[in-house]
Amino acid sequence: MHQMLNTVVLVTALALAAFTGRALAEETDERGDTRPGYMIVIGTGVDSPRMGPYARATVPLLLEFGGELLFISEEHEAEILEGGPFESSIRVFRFPSLQHARDFYYSDAYQQEAIPLREGLGMLDVIVSDAFVPDPRWLPAGD
Repeated sequence: MHQMLNTVVLVTALALAAFTGRALAEETDERGDTRPGYMIVIGTGVDSPRMGPYARATVPLLLEFGGELLFISEEHEAEILEGGPFESSIRVFRFPSLQHARDFYYSDAYQQEAIPLREGLGMLDVIVSDAFVPDPRWLPAGD
């Protein structure tokens, strides 16, 4: 059940990220990627008050790799309309490309300096995916 719910959350998060009202540029970035990449972080049992050092180490790295925080839902704050229960937190980040998201996650600074700061403070599922260009009928008027 938890696995299925995580899949639903992933699909929903990707859809929400794709429909933020921004036109998705078809231009190619310096790496040859044409679509933005997204990182979805699902946290369970996270000790938020003790995550400060991890956050302070992670934010500059996210910015360095072009990451942008799209939204946060804290534990027990997501309204479940179908399925559930879902008691995790959700964070969705947009990167210039899927490779940028991967490069952030696998960077030495994140792996060796940031991740150790969150050990024992909860469980995180970290998912990366590229985005799709939605049918124009789904975009807000004027885009």
